[in-house]
Amino acid sequence: MANRTSTFRGPPAHPERTGPAEPLASRPLYLQARDLLLRRIVDGTWKPGGYLPSEPQLALDLGVSIGTIRKAMEDLVGQGLLERQHGRGTQVVPHSSDRSRFRFLRFVHGDGRPFRPVAHVLSAGTVRADAQDRAALGQGVGAKVLVLLRTRSEDGVPLIYERIALPADSFAALKPEPGAEMLEEIYVLYQARCGQTVARARDTIATDRAGPPVADALGCPPGTPLLLVRRVAVALTGDPIEYRQSWTAALHYRSDLD
Repeated sequence: MANRTSTFRGPPAHPERTGPAEPLASRPLYLQARDLLLRRIVDGTWKPGGYLPSEPQLALDLGVSIGTIRKAMEDLVGQGLLERQHGRGTQVVPHSSDRSRFRFLRFVHGDGRPFRPVAHVLSAGTVRADAQDRAALGQGVGAKVLVLLRTRSEDGVPLIYERIALPADSFAALKPEPGAEMLEEIYVLYQARCGQTVARARDTIATDRAGPPVADALGCPPGTPLLLVRRVAVALTGDPIEYRQSWTAALHYRSDLD
């Protein structure tokens, strides 16, 4: 296989950011193939909902064995970026409301029942990023963010208050309308309107007390103890694209440990 590594050119699509770049020659061949496949998803060669070429064609294109391609694709399947469809091939996974709820919605009722929310936009506007936004999104002083305030309700009862900050330039096409209900999961809108696919998210759980805006939105007294979940969502490129804060007094956070 050594004579085939010369077909790989350039750095991987999302190199590790926490240390010096690892030389390509020291990385397993299937990881190099995986990164090139990912790069083609990122640059739009293969769009969400579209299908990849066959494994033999990809192996020929990249100059590696079918086994190497298969292992590279399985890695992306495991990340939820590709999906094998019997009789049709391998699809770039599009975000859908049901899929996004299953992957990214971690709130449940106290008895374990799933939470099935409808989001209501309270306000939306572009502002200068504060210190928390800049730290979470990797932005500099003076950067602008689109800030979306919304509630997530069930049966007409607001159960979550959220503040979402997004890099303004990347999400200019989102255009959420204050007062509107968001029936689609917001990650579907990120992908469909802005070309931004959320690959993974990191949640941090804390406690807080309801300030006036949160208390008013949730209909609870100021100072009420709340669960606060801070989320940083990351794109296919490895760049942070969403900083979200979610407050609730009524729901639990579910964590599945395998």
